[in-house]
Amino acid sequence: MELEEIAEKELLRELYPRALLALNRLNPLISEQKNYFYEKTEAVIHGLGVPADKADMLRDFAEKAVNLLDKAYPQVETRLKKLLIAIESSDAEIASSRRGRKTLHIAPAGEKFYVSAHMIENKRWIFDLTINKIAAEARFPDVLGLNSEALYYLQAGWRASDELDLKGRPGMTTAQTWQVLAWAAVRPGLQHIAIRKLGINMKGPSLHWCLTAKDWIQQWPKREGKRNAQMVAVQTPLGLLTWFLGDGKMNRERLKYSINGNEEQKPKILVKEILQAASGTNYSKLLDLLDCNKWQTLKNLEPMREPIYTVLMGHTFWLIYSEKAEQIQARTLVKTIEEAQKLVERLQQQGIQAKIYTWYDPKTGKNYYVVQLNGTNIARAAQLYPELRPALKELIQKHGISPRGPVTRRLIELSDNPPLLAQKI
Repeated sequence: MELEEIAEKELLRELYPRALLALNRLNPLISEQKNYFYEKTEAVIHGLGVPADKADMLRDFAEKAVNLLDKAYPQVETRLKKLLIAIESSDAEIASSRRGRKTLHIAPAGEKFYVSAHMIENKRWIFDLTINKIAAEARFPDVLGLNSEALYYLQAGWRASDELDLKGRPGMTTAQTWQVLAWAAVRPGLQHIAIRKLGINMKGPSLHWCLTAKDWIQQWPKREGKRNAQMVAVQTPLGLLTWFLGDGKMNRERLKYSINGNEEQKPKILVKEILQAASGTNYSKLLDLLDCNKWQTLKNLEPMREPIYTVLMGHTFWLIYSEKAEQIQARTLVKTIEEAQKLVERLQQQGIQAKIYTWYDPKTGKNYYVVQLNGTNIARAAQLYPELRPALKELIQKHGISPRGPVTRRLIELSDNPPLLAQKI
């Protein structure tokens, strides 16, 4: 058996269980998305107080989206069944895409539809089943009532991330139903809506929606448009908001964006600015009503309104608890590396180990230096400097920290007790 034939068999062996799973979960997926459009449309109408004429327009948009789901169902079901039979009977054909050898097309013999197969970096296959002629046009009303400046920056953020340039018009391709509505809301007017493919994934199928805002001209056209939009979006919290909705990472502790294939972390202090700017518009209310998971992630990232501070060796430290890592940390910020090194040396003289990290402030364009203590060294410091203990106790009570290890147990003991004689931690 030739190497190419072995590779094809392995490809079909991976595709088959995914296609079977997609067939079994297709009906629940269609029903879930239909219910989402109906329920969220009514939630937006009532939650934002949408006038009757615009409410009718929004219901029509939802109805047409639901009709597309109804039309897509039999086509997708039939194609999945034919694909499975072809694989079972060794009647599936594999050919290279016209775009190049990196993408393969898998189709039952004699059929015009196909599954595209593309391998990503970690040597996993991405499979997509083509869906044809499932499209409609509908108007999405202006439900936000934003001024032109706010709307411009929200549009810039979307273009900085997921928005496309479709022949000079803004476009969006997404597998998220909330994103269909959240994006259309900042591009109100006539929309061309289509369901283009079914993702045949390991965890279940996903429908891919494609929208084109026909009443808008793309302000950031061509390939360089994304980079140009990023330069606009980064200047304002509203731009950073929609950029995050597109390219933000679902991280519970850090504000991270995926930019040109690379993860980029931004200062967490920006979260407060983003939330404040959003709260001054109806867009924050819309995202709440749509149950947007990335919006919820962003809200959970907001720094504590009342951070817990303490003073050690003349420097103000703030205490932090990471729920994910179950760790307590203490940090202080200084302006120069010399100042940071001097503080670390003074701490070391007392048997307290600390690390130095560099933090870049985009507002000032300057580097600052973070001196950080971990749990064991906070315990050492609290033993030597009893004035740390009230802040430590406040942090423990605020987060309901329980003694899950020797270090945490020691920290809790120190927070509850008066000064002790030096002893081993």
